[in-house]
Amino acid sequence: MKGLVILVLLGGLVYGGKWLYDNHYLDSFLDSVSKTTERTANFATDKAVKDTNFDGQSNAY
Repeated sequence: MKGLVILVLLGGLVYGGKWLYDNHYLDSFLDSVSKTTERTANFATDKAVKDTNFDGQSNAY
């Protein structure tokens, strides 16, 4: 009986997650995760520092 309850709860969580994904409620979260991953990779490889254009006017691109 306990196993059945766990399966029903897991099924509900999966269904709810799929519904949120299908209705685009997770788009901003997924975009944020993607940007964070990219920025972390850039930081780890110093890509952000190498690609920065310091023009002496405090305008970093």
